[in-house]
Amino acid sequence: MLTRVCLFVSGQQYTDMIDPGEYNPLVRKILSGQLRADEIPEIPARIVRVFFSSTGADTVTERNVLVNQVYPQLREYCRQRYGVEFQMVDLDWGVSQEDHAVDHELAEFKLREIGRCQNISIGPNFVTFIGQRYGERPLQAFIPADEFEALRMVLQNHKSRDTRNAPLLDKWYIKDTNSSTPVYVLQPVGSIITEYNDEDENKKQAGLHRWRETEVEIRRLLTKAADLAYLENVLDVRQKYNQSGLDAQMLRGLEDNEDPPNKCMVICRKIVDLKNYVNDAKAPVFAEVFYNEKLEQHEIDPVASNNLQTMKNRAMKYLPKDNILSYEVLWRYDDVINPKLHKEYLDKLCSQFMDTMVTLIDRTVPNFCYDIEPEICEEALQHWLKCKTMASDFSGRDEQYARLQDYILGTFNQPMVIYGESGCGKSLLLSKLAVEAAELVPSHVINVVRFIGYTQRSKDLKQILTAICSQVLVTIGRNPDELPPDFKDLQKFFIALLQNIPPEYKLIIYLDAIDKILPEYNAHVMAWLPSLLNRNVKIIITTMPNTNNILDRLKQEIIRNEQALLEVPPLSADEGEELLNFYLSRYGRKITTSQMNVFKSAFQKCSVPMYVRLAAEKARRLRSYESNDQCKLAADVIGAINDFFDQLESVNGKDFVSRAMAYMVASVTGLSDCEIEDLLSLDDDVLNSLYRDYHPPVRRIPYIKWLRLKDQLGRFLHERETDGVTLYCFRHDDFDKVVKDRYLGNAETSKEIHSMIADYFLGTWANKAKPIRAPKTEPAVLLLPCGSEADRQVPTQPLTFQFGDGPVRFNKRKYDQVPRHLYLAERLKELNSLVLFNYEWLYNKIKALSLQHIMADFALNPSVEASLVEEALRNAESVIERDINNMSPELAGRLLPYYDTLPNIRALIHQCDTDGLKHCALMPNFPYLQIPGSSLQHTLDPPFVGEFIRMANDDRYLLTKERDSSHIFVYDLMTGEKKSNIFASNGELYMTPNWKYVVIVDHITEKAVKIHSTETGAYKGQLIVLNHIELKPKERYKMSSISLTNDRICLTVTTDISYLCIADIETCQFLQIVGLDGRSEICEITPNGKFVFCNSNEFLLGYDLYSLQHVCTFSLGNRPNALAFTKDGFRGFLTNESETKLLIMHVHNGNIEMAYKAVLEEEMPDDKICGLRVSPKDDAVLVHGLNTLVVYSRFNEKVCAIFQRPRDIPTDFKLPKNQYANLNFTQAEFSRDGKFVIGTLFRNIYLWQISTGNLVTTIQAPVGIVKELLVSQKRSQIVTHIKGARDIQVWNIDEAVNQVNMLDRLTGPITSVLVTADSSMCFIKCKDSDEIGVIDMGNGIMLDLLTHDSRVHDFAITPTGSHVLTTITTKKKDASAKLWDISGRKIMKEFGNASGYCISPHVASYVLYVSQKDNAYNAPYFITMLKFVGDACHETTHPLALKYVLSKPFLTANDKYLVVLTAQDYVQSRAYYDTPTICVFSMEEDMKVSYFTPESFQEISIDSIEDIKSCPNNPYTIAVIYKSKQLSNDIDDNDKPMASNGSSFMHGLIILDVCSGSEHLICEPFLDPNKVLDRHLVFANDFSLCLDSNSNLFQISEGFYVGQVPNMGTKPQVLALDGRVVLYFKGTEIYAVRIQDGQLIAKCNVHSQLCYLTLCKDERTIIAGCEDGTIASYILVDPLYDNVEEVIKTLKSRKYTEVENMDGRQSRTWDRIENGQIPPHSRPPSSRSCGPKDKVLLKKVKPVPKVRPKSDTLMYTNQHSKSCSVM
Repeated sequence: MLTRVCLFVSGQQYTDMIDPGEYNPLVRKILSGQLRADEIPEIPARIVRVFFSSTGADTVTERNVLVNQVYPQLREYCRQRYGVEFQMVDLDWGVSQEDHAVDHELAEFKLREIGRCQNISIGPNFVTFIGQRYGERPLQAFIPADEFEALRMVLQNHKSRDTRNAPLLDKWYIKDTNSSTPVYVLQPVGSIITEYNDEDENKKQAGLHRWRETEVEIRRLLTKAADLAYLENVLDVRQKYNQSGLDAQMLRGLEDNEDPPNKCMVICRKIVDLKNYVNDAKAPVFAEVFYNEKLEQHEIDPVASNNLQTMKNRAMKYLPKDNILSYEVLWRYDDVINPKLHKEYLDKLCSQFMDTMVTLIDRTVPNFCYDIEPEICEEALQHWLKCKTMASDFSGRDEQYARLQDYILGTFNQPMVIYGESGCGKSLLLSKLAVEAAELVPSHVINVVRFIGYTQRSKDLKQILTAICSQVLVTIGRNPDELPPDFKDLQKFFIALLQNIPPEYKLIIYLDAIDKILPEYNAHVMAWLPSLLNRNVKIIITTMPNTNNILDRLKQEIIRNEQALLEVPPLSADEGEELLNFYLSRYGRKITTSQMNVFKSAFQKCSVPMYVRLAAEKARRLRSYESNDQCKLAADVIGAINDFFDQLESVNGKDFVSRAMAYMVASVTGLSDCEIEDLLSLDDDVLNSLYRDYHPPVRRIPYIKWLRLKDQLGRFLHERETDGVTLYCFRHDDFDKVVKDRYLGNAETSKEIHSMIADYFLGTWANKAKPIRAPKTEPAVLLLPCGSEADRQVPTQPLTFQFGDGPVRFNKRKYDQVPRHLYLAERLKELNSLVLFNYEWLYNKIKALSLQHIMADFALNPSVEASLVEEALRNAESVIERDINNMSPELAGRLLPYYDTLPNIRALIHQCDTDGLKHCALMPNFPYLQIPGSSLQHTLDPPFVGEFIRMANDDRYLLTKERDSSHIFVYDLMTGEKKSNIFASNGELYMTPNWKYVVIVDHITEKAVKIHSTETGAYKGQLIVLNHIELKPKERYKMSSISLTNDRICLTVTTDISYLCIADIETCQFLQIVGLDGRSEICEITPNGKFVFCNSNEFLLGYDLYSLQHVCTFSLGNRPNALAFTKDGFRGFLTNESETKLLIMHVHNGNIEMAYKAVLEEEMPDDKICGLRVSPKDDAVLVHGLNTLVVYSRFNEKVCAIFQRPRDIPTDFKLPKNQYANLNFTQAEFSRDGKFVIGTLFRNIYLWQISTGNLVTTIQAPVGIVKELLVSQKRSQIVTHIKGARDIQVWNIDEAVNQVNMLDRLTGPITSVLVTADSSMCFIKCKDSDEIGVIDMGNGIMLDLLTHDSRVHDFAITPTGSHVLTTITTKKKDASAKLWDISGRKIMKEFGNASGYCISPHVASYVLYVSQKDNAYNAPYFITMLKFVGDACHETTHPLALKYVLSKPFLTANDKYLVVLTAQDYVQSRAYYDTPTICVFSMEEDMKVSYFTPESFQEISIDSIEDIKSCPNNPYTIAVIYKSKQLSNDIDDNDKPMASNGSSFMHGLIILDVCSGSEHLICEPFLDPNKVLDRHLVFANDFSLCLDSNSNLFQISEGFYVGQVPNMGTKPQVLALDGRVVLYFKGTEIYAVRIQDGQLIAKCNVHSQLCYLTLCKDERTIIAGCEDGTIASYILVDPLYDNVEEVIKTLKSRKYTEVENMDGRQSRTWDRIENGQIPPHSRPPSSRSCGPKDKVLLKKVKPVPKVRPKSDTLMYTNQHSKSCSVM
């Protein structure tokens, strides 16, 4: 496949057709960064920018009509068809002639704008309107000194009446030597004619009149001087001083245009009767009119007319006729060109202008490709262009630059960090190095540059790493498809990629402003940045020193060498002068010595490059003749920026500047020219400030206003291509800061600004009149030409653009802007409805940009509901990134538990169910396994069952280990990411408190204690007790308890007696080994690390760890089992197994001064104490019993809280594939603040509040027994581990009040599912397991788990689900079949000695069992019916014995007949059944039997019956597939399939009426007679058609193939929706294909490997079983046929009911079997029961948790964010 790659160099298009593996050289240079600054190509602007040239006043009517009617249409056309902007630049529109009259630099500005249109427009770029006026000849604003002095000398030498006013030139033109080439500067009008500055309007008009007279005289003098200079052969500048502004613009627009026929258009208008009106006051507006004194009449100036005709002729020469629009009109009264009287002319003009412009656009735009491919190339180029711009501003910094050169050329193996205050030049320094690195590094260099936050893809860590990795992979010749979608895997991939850069390359990564990176993915933790690098890899980053603590984290965790830190200090005053001269030289400017001294004085106070840059902006405007007072600078950067804005306001008006800057900065990304013009046009405050005396009929700002302001902002603005438009924003953050303080500091103003931007990008005022707001100072209603409201001609803002059947383009600007501004405008309801909970918005924005951009929207308004949706999207990230069409089921499935309680989420789910159907026709019926809002934070998945789990390093990391492995797996608890393993030794895992060493205790192999470095795993030493004690023959050795400090190890060893061993960790030497008289069970070091206590039988001994002296002996009376000390060392607590008492010891310097017992027998009756925990605040001790947890107050000396085991937990339980286990409290801990107790029992984690004694919440872990519980003391995390499981759960206790039921899994692949008649429950069997799961079809919750003592072979249910029949293999007599009473929770009956077939009826209240009586070879099968009447069960066995049962029997529809396929005999020598026979039992006639053998069918010759199937639509018919020897004559003998005996055969199908024995349909041959019978066939319910394993459609009634459904690469599973849709599954995905048109209407990811798929009776409810025991359910809705709303009304999962929360968790039933007991086999209450006999209550409970209830545990961090803290 070929990829079109388009790049642009110096304005030229470079296109090549290349293979993705062989990109053209320029693409490779961009990706590798091997290019110089002058080689970096520009990205073309996506804009058609057209300059409109005219003489101004004579074309006002036409230009007003074009602005109102044509330009909006052209803009819409370009956006919809080509995805580009259209901008018309008419600098004369919307302004009065008085404004232009005093603007000396306007003419030059117009020429610059024409050049800009030619440079950036990808379509037409120039339109001129020629009337009958040649136009004004503007005065030159700047005249080169040599030229001016020559002209002045000529006038001086030709003194006459015509030259007597020559001194006037000296007054108005003053020499400026600050220009590199000295010039004479035309002075501002107000500097000489002071009345022009007067606020009095009359005086100002008088001053303007004076200027007009002066202007005429200056123009005459300069023209005269030019003529005289030409005559004297001094110089020829006649054209310069005689040419009109229009003529100059046409020369630039046409002659300097590269392609006039395709880029230009001319409009000619002639007022045919103009000569008749030369005396009219308005005639000079439309032609140059002068008064002929000789003839005493007004005439049209012949010289101007001649110049005009010359100009026209020149234009005609460049353009074809189609590009020239000519019109003749008549003078119409006072208006001359009247909108109403000239309507026909104006309509024609608009129509032809539109058509011609569209033709030019269509002719040019498609040929100019503005997309850059591959996509990663555009991202890289964006950053290289900024790098190029930044590097051009670099000067000086030789010392810092040299250090960076040494770094990239040297062997230093850590990242380099450049840091310094804002504006110090960090980015300039980095950019300069980057653009020169290709020449500095001799080897193949790969330069990767990223300016954080500059583009949409450089804001968050995931996108940054993805882009960097992709760029590097392509450069080194690897496939970027290697990148994993999951962030954790991506982070690992990034590290691995850096470690495996080929040695011939040198990779240098530049990351500027890393402090701006978004905090998502724990980016600010900086764990993603490697601390050590290969020699051929370098990373250079810049950061502010105090932002987000980035620099501190780098110093603490990554950078450990001062050489890797480079501070950028401020400049010296001399360096500031040098930099100032560098900047001025780029403008061709300089300043005088005295002026420079003023600047140098300012540099003594502030000399950062940004300050010097601002000084340069001021200095470049200084004239040499101006006083030093004009040089004054503010004291710092912020002050200088404020001065700069003051100057802009004085020139352009405060209201205009303030709003323009506010809009630009408020947008964050910047705005395009069109966007700023539109926003300012919507702002009546701006328009009122601009239009005071003059009001155009179209209510928009003049085009010139923003363009002039942008020109004045100059190099402080940065131009970039983003989201398909050219945006402008400030280059430096300090400008943004000043604008925010200066123009957005007022809260109401800020809200108004953000609201206006939101309305604009929402399209609120598109094609709609916006009311006009009167000026605040003049509240009276304005009488404007447009009335009291006006259409501002702003564009529509759809989510997508599309022209006809053309490609869909996304409105990325809308996606970027709307959310932020709705939030900042405090329009939160709209933010919710239009963005956060709007499916179309989410879908289109993710598709257009990425999921990360959506995450930024949710960060704006972190409400409960928004946080849940955000988390759902994060959890679904990998699925959505692979296939965006999975978004609707992903969101609905993950948010379904909140459907009842949260209205915004309910609305979003409804949109997923309706709008999402066009993307995926499957609606989740069950919640997904990973539900947002649950307290489960991470699931760690080590490759083994961890026997030892420890927290380390301020509880940041989790270590887990097997006893018989040397590998310690390390996980980051903040991110859930796996870190590098520690390779140590085999044995038990311990750690020193400071995490410096891991201590491995090997009890068995080497009987040693080994010490390793935590950082590297390096072996430090070992301690072998056996080397220091004597062991008698046959004497057993055992290490008992171990306790650690940072420098000491204490452990007890038991032989016939015990030993206390004290060792030093650093030296790995034993300090003392103390022989004890008895056995020791405990060994505990006090928290202060000074003393160790152990027991010797019933005595407690204390030793000083440093003096090694024995300090105390205390008699206990019983051997202890638990010992704990407070942190202050003043209290010790001890218990034993013999009594329920707590021994409290007062300790001082290792001595027990006093001890007494607290009796806990009343609080803990019949209980046993297992452990002790002291609270974090030392104020209480937690006594952990088997069934009770007691909190004893240290200071009150009494029990302050008692927590009993919950009543709904049984004392023992049988898990699947396990024996019975006692259920007791396994772990108990204090929360990190000591206010709560956390206990684990069975699979539950309980959280109690000590002060109230109330159960706050319960967390449900996966099914099993919680073995380990770790509570972090640094953050709200706990870690649990289920006994025998690999997974380790990390929970966020702060989220524990969000009660969310997690769906359970069975223990193996799903093999069978049965559904009740009303589809309220389903029963699940999995492979090789002893369990049957009972699932609520309304919510997916497991209601019951029926466990057995051996594997379940088959099962059946009654239509109501009240009874279940299971069959197992067991050696017990009369126990192979078990009949369960689900409502009564008991086994009603056990019978049978052989497993068999269990058959479920459709409507009747019975189950059937077909089995042998004994598990013996050739034993016959009997049919047993178990019929239910009331509470009784009646068992009957049919007397007929069936010799064989070839397949599972079935009941026909409505339970009319039981059909069994049997055989008369089995031919063992040939391994086949002889004479297969269909036995039919009439269920309504006491199971009367009828038989059908091959001989029963008279019309056809059947060799054997192959298979039988039920016909769901007819209770009397079945389908019979048979094999026949008779073949059709039209089949070639060579193609006839052969039987095993050599005879030929074919297959057929009969629809058999088992009641009458008649054949309703005979299809022969069935399927392809040339092929072996396909055993995997899918039939329609009416058996009109079937699909084979290759998805070929066979029409059974016609007997031939009719087509093929698009093959999904797997076999079809079932036909749904009356045979209209076929379902498949493959891997983790379900496919749904509409048969009619072959369209794939659903491709849904189920998150687990699928192994089973079935349909419910409604033919739309799908139940999918997975390999891991997961059950999923979906509703299939074909939007082409189905009424979606009606379908939704029938769904139980979409029923909206108010739910009353119970105790915070969904109680369930868990079953067990009492082994060895006689019926009635009643079951005790299970581990999850609501209480005996309350199944009705169980069914009423909805699985919807209360989300963040308002309680005293809530802490609100801001008005939009709620977070719960319970620790």
